[in-house]
Amino acid sequence: MIPFKLNMQILYDAFSDVYLRVFLHVPKDIPCLEAVRLYRKNSAFVPRYVYMLRPEELGSLPVSLQNISFICIGKTDICQIPPGCSVLIVEDSEDFSELFTLTQNIFEKYQSWNQELHAALSGSRPLDAMLEASLPIFKNPIFVHDTNFYILSCPHRASGMLIWDKDSRTGWNIIPLTLIHDFKTDTEYLNTLTTTEPALYSAEQRGYPILNMNIWNHGRYEGRVCVDELESPIRPGQYLAIRHLTELIVFSLQNHDLFQMNMGNDIEQFFRDYLDGNIHEPSRIMKMLQFLNWRRNDRYLCLRLETSQQNIQALSSAATLGHIETQIPEGHAFIYKNGITVIVNLSYSHVQTSDVLSSLAILLREGLLKMGASSEIHDFMQLTQGCYQACIALELGLASASTSWCYRFDDYILEFFLKKGGEALAPELLCSNKILILKEYDENNHTDLYHTLKTFLELERNVLKTSKTLFIHRSTLFYRLERIQKIADVNLEDAKERLVLRLSFHILEGNED
Repeated sequence: MIPFKLNMQILYDAFSDVYLRVFLHVPKDIPCLEAVRLYRKNSAFVPRYVYMLRPEELGSLPVSLQNISFICIGKTDICQIPPGCSVLIVEDSEDFSELFTLTQNIFEKYQSWNQELHAALSGSRPLDAMLEASLPIFKNPIFVHDTNFYILSCPHRASGMLIWDKDSRTGWNIIPLTLIHDFKTDTEYLNTLTTTEPALYSAEQRGYPILNMNIWNHGRYEGRVCVDELESPIRPGQYLAIRHLTELIVFSLQNHDLFQMNMGNDIEQFFRDYLDGNIHEPSRIMKMLQFLNWRRNDRYLCLRLETSQQNIQALSSAATLGHIETQIPEGHAFIYKNGITVIVNLSYSHVQTSDVLSSLAILLREGLLKMGASSEIHDFMQLTQGCYQACIALELGLASASTSWCYRFDDYILEFFLKKGGEALAPELLCSNKILILKEYDENNHTDLYHTLKTFLELERNVLKTSKTLFIHRSTLFYRLERIQKIADVNLEDAKERLVLRLSFHILEGNED
């Protein structure tokens, strides 16, 4: 069992609820106290005890005494306390036995609390049980959220607390997206993301102070324990209590007993392993599909999101993941290769691709994110290729002049063909030699056959539209087309040749850009 040892501040806070004139003098308030003892002259002192005595007994204390704690009843001359010792003075009480009993009760209260915390570790819902046991200690609502701002446990709510959103897919409570965006620009909050000690978050953001402590697991931020000051003033001694509670939460987390989301973590790891090509067993794939209640031939959509900022905060990623899954009824979002990948089952909730993309529009704009979207995939086994489509769409979209937040692969199929072909061969070797002949002929003879053929093909061989576009007479156009056919041996009646010619124009002009 991890022990919980009190400090003098906890005793002072408890005495202040009963007495009016209570004073605390502590050179260094070390949490080492386990029980209370009556002072006996000439007896040995042990740092784990706090000793009760009367003012007239102070004169018998050795001046050289160090790191010993005392409780003194009645008016006391603090100068009589050895310099290296701590003292808690209760001036408005003369009942020695009453004060001794109160002190015993305080120790018993915290010992019982610690026992309940440890008993919770072996229960089916350790986090709920630990927070429930902690309510009498903090006397305020207490809750824990994870890195995605899901509320993992909150056994008690109070008037004035933040109203959480609800994830329609999981049913979990989650901090509202608008507040997450406020956190992104709140310097005070961002500074708390690296702290390892309890801290008090000011009332400026929420309207009431919040005592909090980060949950660190082997150097990795896992979430936060929060106490809202709504029903009782937060006391300094509660800093020590929240540290102890967080230590036990970390202990439980390290032993895989805490978050009750084991499959949730397994899902993310499964997708990462699958996209990395590390899962080959069909049985494992089908088992995961069965768990998700998905079918192999459902309609799937893959998304790829990246930030337009060079240094993305961990907070932004965590918040975005949670809220993507909130907006998409059946989607799983996870960090993958310096970006966010989302796998969506469109069949599960009978939605269309356009519905999914529209639901993320506000998030994309406010989060300064860009997104690539795959075509619809009708076989889960092609998921890797779908994610590749989403990445390609994002890459080509960012390279284009488009100001959109979202780029669909279906809109960039031609650019993809040209890009892949251009990676294997130089543009001049990839395109039709016939338009190179026309290009060279124009340069040598000051003609415009190359542009004429390009316009004619783009306008679907419409003579009237082509003539108007080029500002030439129809007879001139016919003359040029005849020259083109003779010079470059172009067969404009061959559909395949027309397609190759149009692609060749894209290749050459794309390379010139």
